[in-house]
Parts: sequence; structure tokens; C-alpha cells
Amino acid sequence: MTKLRNTLLAAFGLVVLNTVVVLYTTRTTHAAGGPVVVQVTGTASTEDVNNPAIQPVQFSLLPSSTSSNTNAVYFQVPTGKRLVIDYISSQAQDLGGGAAAMTLGTTVNGQFVSYIVYVNKADTNAVNTPVSITADPGSFVQAFAFNAAHTPASCGGLISISGHYVNVP
Repeated sequence: MTKLRNTLLAAFGLVVLNTVVVLYTTRTTHAAGGPVVVQVTGTASTEDVNNPAIQPVQFSLLPSSTSSNTNAVYFQVPTGKRLVIDYISSQAQDLGGGAAAMTLGTTVNGQFVSYIVYVNKADTNAVNTPVSITADPGSFVQAFAFNAAHTPASCGGLISISGHYVNVP
């Protein structure tokens, strides 16, 4: 029993001695006047300055006509920015009950192209779809709603556009 007691006392003594040594050699210092701010210079930026996600854009165009094939509406792309259309939601309707359609037109490298984005025949279903359509800086995005030439009724449409701008030199 004495041997066990002596072993426990020796172990306890070593723990106390170790604690004293650690406390004596460890120093805690506090900066006067608050936390220390370290400024690092000369590093490369990790931000993508031409990241499309930081320049989102969305808009709606509402072409309409009181007679067939007579109206287009426009959105101008800002100078210095290329528009990338990522998603469209569109719907057109011929109020006379006939077929209606809608196109979306853009200019890229000086060439105008028109995309058919909606066609119906006496229904009001909408088209919602991801796309990848671009438009040059300063150019116009055109939405055009029309109905069948033999149907002299009013037609109209709505196209909502979501996308982003990309800086161009």
C-alpha cells in the first residue's frame, strides 16, 4: 500500500511540476489599443472583375398590335456591355382567337437574327426556357408579336428576360 501511495504522490508531483513550468514559460500579452490589423500588399486579386454574376439584368418587353404585323418594342444594350440572355418567359395571344407568335431579335457582330420564342393556336400557354442569346453593346433587343395575316384582330405578347452584362473593351 505504501508503494502505491508513493507512486501516486510522485505522479502528482510531476503533474504539479509540469504545470508550474508551463505556466512560468508561457506569457500572455495583449496589444495596447485593441486588435492588431495586418495589411497584406502585393498580392494578386482573386476577384473576377468581369464576372457576369455581378452584373445581372432583367427586363420585360410588351409588343402589341391592333392590326396584324405592325408593332415591335426595343431594349437598348448599354455601351461597353454585352448582353447575355440566360432565361426567357414569353406568351402571345391573338384576341380574335387565331394563332399568334412572338420573336426576339438581337444583333451580334453586326448581324441581326430573330428567334421564334412563342407560337400558339388559340391557347394561352406560356414558354419558360433557358437560352443563350447575346446582343452587342449599344445594339437593340427587339420583341415582335404578330398574328396570322388573314386575322385582322389585335394581338400582343409579353416576354420577360433574365440575363447578365459582360464588360467589353
